[in-house]
Amino acid sequence: MLPLLALCSICSMAAEKIDKATDDLARRAATAQPDKQPDKQPDKQSLESIRQTVETFVLSNRTAEQRVSVTVKPLDKRLRLINCQTALTPTWSNRSRKLGRVTVQVACTSPKPWRVHVQATVTMEGRVWTLVRGVARGELLSKDMLMRQEVTLGANNAAYTSLGTPVIDIEPWLGFSFAQRVNTGKVLNERMLIAANVLTKGDAVVIRHRSNGLELLTRGVALSNAGAQEQTQVRNSSSGKVIDVVVVSTGTVEILQ
Repeated sequence: MLPLLALCSICSMAAEKIDKATDDLARRAATAQPDKQPDKQPDKQSLESIRQTVETFVLSNRTAEQRVSVTVKPLDKRLRLINCQTALTPTWSNRSRKLGRVTVQVACTSPKPWRVHVQATVTMEGRVWTLVRGVARGELLSKDMLMRQEVTLGANNAAYTSLGTPVIDIEPWLGFSFAQRVNTGKVLNERMLIAANVLTKGDAVVIRHRSNGLELLTRGVALSNAGAQEQTQVRNSSSGKVIDVVVVSTGTVEILQ
């Protein structure tokens, strides 16, 4: 058996080693760097929200007489866009048509600006005006060259394909001239028409005044060039007064109320 003194010495050395190991562990724990947390990725913008934005935007650009159908082309699921903190802003992409294959730009401003162009197919059913005969460039629009027809636009129908906005209310456009030659069966659209000078300075005109169901006619002289539905001034041949009028048709004006 070991002498008592030797045994105590061994125990003392073992205790010192344990204390030293404990101190080393404490120092390492104090100086150790905390585990690095992975960077939090910003939320991703829902592709469905972009699709809904495009669909709502297209449908908001219709009139009461039009039945519009919109099919939005699915976006690439790999697309990663930061979740927008403001309302998405849709606009027609540059030179995009409004029927058939269209392109809508959807933009975000915060927290990090981005924009994406989304394609869609738009068809429209409704009563529009179509030409019952071909017209030449410069010819004035009148009702006798038109008929109302139920059509589907933007469906690859060559007779009804329209690059412009279809004319629904015909009255404001009567007397406008055709900017180009147009074939029979085409849907009348705004790009086909330009304001025509149906009144030239110095022309003799009939001045029409309507009041309380009565219509009074008098003679006058145009003081400037003007197109159909444009406001201008004429001089009353009898009184010499200058009157504000709107051009109704060639040679006829109506006093503004």
